[in-house]
Amino acid sequence: MLNTLRHLFCYGNLQMCENRRISTSQRNSIPLRKASLFEISKEGPPLKIRKRRKKKNYPRVLLVAKQNKAGLRHIKKLEKMLRKYTDEIHFDHSTAIRLRKRGYSIRKFTGDFIITVGGDGTFLWTAHKANVPILPVRIEGQGFLCTIDFRHLEKHIKDLVRKNYKIMERMRLVCTRAKTRRIEKYMEKILSNEYPLALNEIAFGRKRPSKVLYVSFVIDGVRFESVGDGVMFSTPSGSTAYNSSAGGSIIDPKLNAISITPLYPFYSKVKPMVISGDKKILVEVSGGECAVVIDGHGGEYVKSGTKFVIEKARPAKVITFSEQNVFEKLKSNLID
Repeated sequence: MLNTLRHLFCYGNLQMCENRRISTSQRNSIPLRKASLFEISKEGPPLKIRKRRKKKNYPRVLLVAKQNKAGLRHIKKLEKMLRKYTDEIHFDHSTAIRLRKRGYSIRKFTGDFIITVGGDGTFLWTAHKANVPILPVRIEGQGFLCTIDFRHLEKHIKDLVRKNYKIMERMRLVCTRAKTRRIEKYMEKILSNEYPLALNEIAFGRKRPSKVLYVSFVIDGVRFESVGDGVMFSTPSGSTAYNSSAGGSIIDPKLNAISITPLYPFYSKVKPMVISGDKKILVEVSGGECAVVIDGHGGEYVKSGTKFVIEKARPAKVITFSEQNVFEKLKSNLID
């Protein structure tokens, strides 16, 4: 570095002497001076100036695949498609084990978005833990909750990376187990036993097929008793799933509502009803052993006398590239 500077300084002085046409003796008597950048760039060797690279806003993506051959095959294709635009690609723990890569927690992921490749089950399982927008991609099955098919995803990759998409909010429910005794309230502070947020439904079903289940629920101080296989509380998004099979009404996903549907009631006068989503529902297992199931994934077995509180939770954010016509999808997928 020192030799380079000396060369530049001497070169500037020699160039000045040649321009003035002076002798060698006079040239030695001229004091050294620093050569200007203008002189060096014009007459001398070019300087190499390093430019700072601008940091591109690469998106951070988490990929979640259905745990079968089709899901893993499509997730590899999706990874190759995304590598052209970003290197910040992560996989959930289950997918990473299959691909022999490092896994990442869905609950702790704070990137730009999550892509699920599979069907409604993969999307629901991810939505229980996710705190960022989700793009549900269908590869098989009905995929009623998915917003795009895999064969149409490639032409929207650039829009996805540049965030040229819409965010659609889906209502979710939260089920909290009421703590009545002091020891239960104390243990709750030590052990966190929270249920996942329900995007579809919260079902209270009988544990033993040969026994009926007694479930009561209170709305605005009014108590209702249900005797049979159980009771289900569903969101507008879940009204087309288990709720519809049990005889419940199909609700527009844009509505703020909760559907309450008795499951095969035994001489019960409680009929399916739709209430406001802002209501708080108190549920109690009056008799029998009950299985609490959240979207077909999470839950536990509880005994008679257990109480719960069901209310609206923060919505799930779903990525879509076009306006979703729910009724057209309903007719083509479930009716025709």
